[in-house]
Amino acid sequence: MTAWTQHHLLPQLVLPPTGYRPAASHIDVWTLHADPDTAGRAQRLKALLDASERQRANSFLSTDRRDTYVLAHLALRLILASCLGTALRAVTISRAPCPSCHKPHGRPTLRQRNLHFSLSHTRTTVMIALARTPVGIDVEAVDRVDEALLSRLHLNEQEAIHRLPPAHRSRALLECWVRKEAYLKGHGTGLGAGHLQTVDIGLGPDFAHSSDAPAGWLLTSLVAPAGYAAAAALQSRTATCQQPTIAHYGCDLCSHPAHAADAGATLSA
Repeated sequence: MTAWTQHHLLPQLVLPPTGYRPAASHIDVWTLHADPDTAGRAQRLKALLDASERQRANSFLSTDRRDTYVLAHLALRLILASCLGTALRAVTISRAPCPSCHKPHGRPTLRQRNLHFSLSHTRTTVMIALARTPVGIDVEAVDRVDEALLSRLHLNEQEAIHRLPPAHRSRALLECWVRKEAYLKGHGTGLGAGHLQTVDIGLGPDFAHSSDAPAGWLLTSLVAPAGYAAAAALQSRTATCQQPTIAHYGCDLCSHPAHAADAGATLSA
């Protein structure tokens, strides 16, 4: 099979060869940083996005948010086009039916049944997941943690967090949040309609309260830049598989000034 290649205009982006698919129970994860040089390069390629993506990009008042959005969606399309062996403009992304209401606003999908993806971005950090089965990914900044976020979780999760020593609560909340959002994105229901409060996935293996993953799904924490937490959820057809195998691609997670400090908040007792 042809080797992976570095994109000539976006050096952070390593592209898979035509026909590539992740192995079963594997998730490929790209982490990208919208530094000024990369953001500028991505902006010069913005015309390659579809009309709705360009419209969304132009709606951001913040330059940083606009740059990160453009880099995220451009990188995703470049990865998919490379796997499919097609022109970037020929990549057609649609929406699967929502599992709850069956309307066409579920997770984004391709026509190809053995290639699935998910995208998350916050601040200047972008993370993209690729898998053979439905997958979800989420990345959040540590300083997003606050009491309002806690109140949006399942009651069992809220109680489990309150039982932890105060010094551990913020991290537990963030880990729970990214795991849950990754699952809801992969499942296709999203964060609306009260799903955050009705699904109990627990706080993860590092904390005392760790509920079972939803049936047919694997949840895992991901390596993330300093100051961020990330997780992925993968639909699994193998009952014996406990954790997906993760392959990381993209920028050095420790090399950017924006990733150097791990700022955090502390939940009150």
